[in-house]
Amino acid sequence: MSSTSESDGGSAGPFAYHVMERDLKPWDLYSLDGAENPDRLDIMKEYFMRYRQLRGKKTNNAYTHDALQRSWCGFIRRWNASGREGLSFTSWLEDREATRSTRSIGDLRARVCEIAQREWRLCYVHLVEVGTRFQDRPRPTREEWERQGSGSCSKSWQRTS
Repeated sequence: MSSTSESDGGSAGPFAYHVMERDLKPWDLYSLDGAENPDRLDIMKEYFMRYRQLRGKKTNNAYTHDALQRSWCGFIRRWNASGREGLSFTSWLEDREATRSTRSIGDLRARVCEIAQREWRLCYVHLVEVGTRFQDRPRPTREEWERQGSGSCSKSWQRTS
């Protein structure tokens, strides 16, 4: 075995760390220096907030300055890439927001509940959330759900088990 491969151990050393940090954070937080054809700073901050929300993140003080700065630089890179590809960043952002809304678990849950209500059925999640007396009951089978309407279902579940 080579002594260099053993001594490296995946560590790149302090110089490589600073090079990597410079690559990850080439611009200051909220700096438009690296942005190609940016909008006004207040508009860019609004886009940044929406960009972060796409990833389930916020822009509040719960995050370190470094984390926000890395995210800002990623946002600027995405802004520049959209421009170079001849695409509108705002169109890309709106498309991503629409895609996320159709795939988010919370929105999916709401749609399932709406469909269940339209079909005069109860959503199992709502039964469990009603109170603790339903949490210990077994999940109904498909046949049990198909036999029950919304009104009789809740009464039936209260009487059984």
